[in-house]
Amino acid sequence: MAATNDFATGGSAREFTCSGAAAGHRGQRPLLGGAALGVTLLGWLLAFLVGAGSLSASEKGMVTGTVAGPSKVPIPGAKVMLAAADGSRQAVTTDQRGHYSFPSVDPATYSLFAEAAGYQPLTRPNVQVTGGSSITVDLLLEATGPPQPNHTLPVPQQPSYYDDTQLKASGVKSTTDAAGYSSQAQSPKRLLSEGPSLTGNPPPPRQPASPQAAEVERELRAALQADPNSFDSNHQLGEYYLSSGDPGSGIPYLEKAQELKPGDSPNGCDLAAAYLDTKSPAKAQPLLRDLIRRKDTAEYRHLLGEADEALGDAASAANEFQLAAQMDPSEKNLFDWGNELLFHESLEPAIEVFRRGVALYPDSLRMYIGLGLALYSHNSYDAAIEALCHASDLNPSDPRPYLFLGKMYNVSLAQADEVAMRMKRFMETNPNNALAYYYGALTLWKGSRGGDRGVDLARVEALFRKSLALDPRWADAHLQLGILYSEQHREPEAMAEFQAAIRLNPDDPDAHYRLAQAYLRTGDQEHGQQELRLYDKLRQPPADETEKRRREIQRLVTPPSEPGKTKP
Repeated sequence: MAATNDFATGGSAREFTCSGAAAGHRGQRPLLGGAALGVTLLGWLLAFLVGAGSLSASEKGMVTGTVAGPSKVPIPGAKVMLAAADGSRQAVTTDQRGHYSFPSVDPATYSLFAEAAGYQPLTRPNVQVTGGSSITVDLLLEATGPPQPNHTLPVPQQPSYYDDTQLKASGVKSTTDAAGYSSQAQSPKRLLSEGPSLTGNPPPPRQPASPQAAEVERELRAALQADPNSFDSNHQLGEYYLSSGDPGSGIPYLEKAQELKPGDSPNGCDLAAAYLDTKSPAKAQPLLRDLIRRKDTAEYRHLLGEADEALGDAASAANEFQLAAQMDPSEKNLFDWGNELLFHESLEPAIEVFRRGVALYPDSLRMYIGLGLALYSHNSYDAAIEALCHASDLNPSDPRPYLFLGKMYNVSLAQADEVAMRMKRFMETNPNNALAYYYGALTLWKGSRGGDRGVDLARVEALFRKSLALDPRWADAHLQLGILYSEQHREPEAMAEFQAAIRLNPDDPDAHYRLAQAYLRTGDQEHGQQELRLYDKLRQPPADETEKRRREIQRLVTPPSEPGKTKP
């Protein structure tokens, strides 16, 4: 994707580099060499002999295939067993591409069994194996605990793992109902735009060049001055600025190098990355297409996906991320493909991609977060909480899983204790994080769905106040503290908090609605009706839904403000 915050890549440090990798780009499509060609010819010869009846029935056969999920995403590590009527059996495990093979099978009738964590076991009876034959049996497993149906979302018709994936680039659904209460489930876009970055740390602020770096820059400039038309001198100086975190200064030199040697892949890749980092996707797109025409690699496909997403072509971006994951199923490529599907609400394929991701990369914290968000967006709340809790357990001090888990404090009664335990740990491991106390308060107060019975409301108030002590400009904390006071009939204190929330975020309809109700309860009809009119105005959707979607995408590609900081 284009430069993003939560789930995208551009605004933070890149996770791969282009230069120096021209000879060995990841994900090159293999060509048929001499050995492979020999194997192919041998296969044709065997097929001919079988067709001519030259192989006897006493020879052994072969059973192969792929185990995949509902959206045909291959499942690595699945267990497959081939069982005969006489009780004999063979068992194998699928490889990283979900492939299995029984290369030596006696002629007979068999049953195939397949199972994998998170999926329902499958039995395929009456598998006929004849001597000298090779048959392919692909097995599609259904996920356990299928998500609850959501009739507002289209369900893609089982897109193939490598086929074009259907997308629904709809606007963000409102998370505030007519009474001003937050709905249980937030849309994927809102979750992604408001959550923490999952693509590594943002690049640090540029520091003054060290004496050594300054000397390197002087030497590179001197070499270029001596020979302005040198490809190497232009490329090296451009790459120096790119690696120094100043892509804008490097672009003129990379462009000159590209003009001198259009076919140089590392320079072209560096230039495309610099264009993306400087918010110039329209320049990156044709360059990347030319690079792919010359040499197709996963890096180029991924960068082209970023450019397409930044230019608003969601379907093309998803296709490029998918091709990148096909060519190189790295943790990053799988994650970004799943993220693109999730952002555009193709939820079932996103769940399948993230399921495959956690199977391949069981220690990937962000892959479990992606799976949790995909399940949550599809209303499979218990499974979503379980995935996010597991993510928090992978690195208990990392705040990112908690920040998403905190938004789901009240969606799963069965997992309420698990969420409360993680929120307590969040406060312990991040004592200076205002959000830790904010979500800790919400979890303690509303997480059990049990009302105020048995809830230590003084403790809830103290946690909100601790959050505000750390960040007095955190509007949501003022709002929730006001709601707490209002439910205790402490109207003057409630109104003060609602007013503080509105000063910090004047466009929040929920705060205006709450303040209106507080005014009306105290008999102030004039101010109450005034706040209700503001609420009605703010909750009206924009007239131009296309512009609304554009702004929501822009929210995703812009790093989120810290709590309490004013928005530009």
